Amino acid sequence: MFTGNDLLDIAAKMEKNGETVYERAQNEIQNKELKALLQWMAREEAGHQRWFLGQKETGDQDPNDFGQMLPDVLQEMMGGKGLSLDEVDFSKITHTSQMLETFIEFETDTILFYEFLETFIQDKKTLVGLEKIIQEETAHVNKLTEMLQAVEAQSIPEETLSVLF
Repeated sequence: MFTGNDLLDIAAKMEKNGETVYERAQNEIQNKELKALLQWMAREEAGHQRWFLGQKETGDQDPNDFGQMLPDVLQEMMGGKGLSLDEVDFSKITHTSQMLETFIEFETDTILFYEFLETFIQDKKTLVGLEKIIQEETAHVNKLTEMLQAVEAQSIPEETLSVLF
């Protein structure tokens, strides 16, 4: 059975996971623009994690138990996609474009999950905070997409990455 706190825990773990992966990736990248982007994204993810954990502490979320419904709804919403970069086999990522595509997919899945969370939030202040995070995650997708386009246009060299993890 899932509770509102369980959803916040999932969201906080997703953000921590993203922060960790972006920090590791920036250590493997030589390109200064990509490195700066990954550093910025890691900081953003850390801030999002703090916000979700703060919501748990304030108790502003709906305390209802979502019972058996939630796992089915999550599975249907996400299809075969995961909510974590833990499931990615980084040893198979050898080029910057592959890394960027992976991060775009993760950020997009995160947005879908947070949009789903919105349906369970009744507190206006919490809802405003979550909507801000969704906007920031959308900005991540946009910046990653711009970088991917630059790599594909060869204005940023397509680096061969060492194994990230």
